[in-house]
Amino acid sequence: MRAAVPSAVLIAAIMAMPVWADGFRVRTEAGLTSSSADATSLEADLGNRDTRALNAAARLMWDSFEGPFRLEVHAQFNAAHGSRIALTSALMPAEGPPRTLLDLSGDWSHDPDQAVVGVIDRASVAYAGENLVLKAGRQAITWGSGLFFHPSDIVAPFSPDAVDTSYKPGVDMLYAQYLFDNGADIQTIAVPRAEARGGAVSLDQSTLAIRGSTTLGSLDGALFHARDRGDSVAGLNLSGPLGGASWNAEYVHWRLTDGTAHPSWLFNITNFGTLGDWNVSYFAEYFRSGFGVDASLPSDALPASLTKRMSAGQVFFGGQDFLAPGGQIQVTADLSISPRAIFNLNDGSRLATVSVNYALGDNTDLAFDYSSPFGADGSEFGGRETSAGSGIFAGPSRSATLRLIHFF
Repeated sequence: MRAAVPSAVLIAAIMAMPVWADGFRVRTEAGLTSSSADATSLEADLGNRDTRALNAAARLMWDSFEGPFRLEVHAQFNAAHGSRIALTSALMPAEGPPRTLLDLSGDWSHDPDQAVVGVIDRASVAYAGENLVLKAGRQAITWGSGLFFHPSDIVAPFSPDAVDTSYKPGVDMLYAQYLFDNGADIQTIAVPRAEARGGAVSLDQSTLAIRGSTTLGSLDGALFHARDRGDSVAGLNLSGPLGGASWNAEYVHWRLTDGTAHPSWLFNITNFGTLGDWNVSYFAEYFRSGFGVDASLPSDALPASLTKRMSAGQVFFGGQDFLAPGGQIQVTADLSISPRAIFNLNDGSRLATVSVNYALGDNTDLAFDYSSPFGADGSEFGGRETSAGSGIFAGPSRSATLRLIHFF
């Protein structure tokens, strides 16, 4: 169990929120997750080939406005029971440098078949003037316009196969934005981190970045430069119309402390239309990872440049070239179906998902998500071998999740 101080902070936040009832909201979620892996998978080797879990979560949100100032606090609580708890713990990577400075989490119960955890996921104060915005504390920021992959989003991006993207994880950060009268803006961020939890801030683990954006005729453009965990990264983002569709392009160039360069880029296109009486949106994205390697390379032989970005939560797949199509079909005002897939163009493996969302009421949704990998052992989504000759392959498993979501 973690130290009592983070738990006390969480309890204090819970007790204080109802006092500030104005601006208080709650998102609750309950559901069931089931997964099944192949006989040659790492899950099977760990004795957890088929797993189940009952999940419950609550997000308590409060904000208040006083003139140009805004206070915001979000507390997230998760509880789970089932065999999937042991698998998640077994697959958890060794703890490296923390991704955010302060430990505002509490682990109140954790054993092989149940877990109860909580975290203060937002805790910030902001000032918004006519042209200047300042914000300090735990918050989220999104850069870039990737639909699946997010090379420009260097601070806590979502995984390309993430299904629930309602809230990005909060990170301790200083943020400033200056808005020009012509619509252009400049943003700067400072994300302090330590070498080890509770230690002093280290520049070699922190992120300092600046980003400017503007409109050039029918094009929107942005440039950014950052020092991230000791390495340098710069990027260019462009977007614009293409007939009735819209497109986005990103180029991101990493230069590491060892002198090596790792350029990545993506291009996506989005359009809307009808299919009979249904409204549909459809899109596709190509992504080239500058850190990617061949899927035949075992996990314990991955280059340090790739494992560093994976441990930092900036790269999620080890491959090089990906194509990701998807769409959404609005069957009725209450029912939508969203098929998606991610193809590794180098080995032909793929990960297919389908999400179905049904609105039971103004504040209640029923969501079903199914995901299945396709590919041979030794491929991106069939599973990368853990070590040469081991016969054990680590990759995504088949999974299904049913969730009931309610806001009040």
